[in-house]
Amino acid sequence: MSHHNCALAGLEGGWYRKVLRMKKALFIAAIIFVGALVGVLLYFKGKRYEVVIPQEKIDAALAEKFPASKDYLVIFTITYSNPQVTLLEEKDRVQIGMDATLDIRLTDQPKSLGGGATITSGIRYDRETQAFYLDDAEFDRFEIQGIPEKWLEKVTEVASKAASEFVETKPIYRLEAKDAKTATAKLLLKDFEVRDQAIHVSLGL
Repeated sequence: MSHHNCALAGLEGGWYRKVLRMKKALFIAAIIFVGALVGVLLYFKGKRYEVVIPQEKIDAALAEKFPASKDYLVIFTITYSNPQVTLLEEKDRVQIGMDATLDIRLTDQPKSLGGGATITSGIRYDRETQAFYLDDAEFDRFEIQGIPEKWLEKVTEVASKAASEFVETKPIYRLEAKDAKTATAKLLLKDFEVRDQAIHVSLGL
């Protein structure tokens, strides 16, 4: 074998050994990662962790959303403001009372009518954003005096949809990956309940 061929064989051998070392390193890294993941799963198995969402967090989240208004054509506008949160322990629901204002433009003399509304909702969790939202809102009360009879049904329909939209579209709480335990818990949401003026979220496997 010539000197040139020997040098070429040496280069090829060195490249091959380098590739083998890289594959070995990747294989070891994969084993470590899988081992760590299995370790985390075993650590969480049979255990429960709790995230507490106090009412103050919900109050603050809703305060940023309101006041909020919804128009129906050019006929009227419904505006909600001053949300008041009550946590219903016996139902695991969130009740929200709001001031309601209806601005009607049916004649040359528009008028503004005042009243209130109440809705109750559950909670949903969005795994993509690791955030909690109010959900499944029910329109329990809508009281505004002076609405023309012919518009009462349409006003109530628009008011109900608007209230649900306003409270369901903004997260009330978001999980934060402050440490590895919390980051893992994001994927392990189990259930929740309302007690002690807070929403208690259970995390585990």
